[in-house]
Amino acid sequence: MMIKRRDLLLSGGAMLCGAAATSLMGSSSADAHEYELGKLVVEHPWVRAPADGDNKAYFYAFIHNNGDAPDRLIGVKAEKFGQAEFHADARLDEKSNGIVIPPKESTTLAPGGAYVLLSDFKKHIEVGWGLEMTLVFEKAGEVVIDAAIEAPDAMHAHDAEAQARWEKAHNKDTAGPASGEHEHHHDHEDHDHHDGASPAGK
Repeated sequence: MMIKRRDLLLSGGAMLCGAAATSLMGSSSADAHEYELGKLVVEHPWVRAPADGDNKAYFYAFIHNNGDAPDRLIGVKAEKFGQAEFHADARLDEKSNGIVIPPKESTTLAPGGAYVLLSDFKKHIEVGWGLEMTLVFEKAGEVVIDAAIEAPDAMHAHDAEAQARWEKAHNKDTAGPASGEHEHHHDHEDHDHHDGASPAGK
């Protein structure tokens, strides 16, 4: 499912500086940037969209483990793509069987660090929107999240400069979709994906 994130951005709650306020208000399924699952908290999940001509994307997030036992991210699912590979160290090309979330620690999935490689895209994803995904943890179970779809060269969630570059290169209206027609187009049209990030930008 594709979600029009620009409506969320207008609320101001999508700004990184709002993370502290989000913590004070607590988490719920309606909070698009922090998700609780038992002792785990997933914060600011985002996807670095494929670049033109590629079919790979990268998933990042902050995952906090407030419990006394380790857990492990072992699955990432969405209707838009077919495969997810786990890489605990960006310096290595080796795949792992998941990403460990140590107890009483925060694990950062980010460019230059651990990441999840998403591939085999069946449907187009649009920068500036949101992608509904399901994260699967070995012990805590599953949680549905809304991951922000960022530009292929984004270095963090809500990277406004990277999005501006992408919009300029693709002649996009920075005001965003003007009607529900745009949303319908991306929810239901199947075609080959033509965006992706190079392995060097992991």
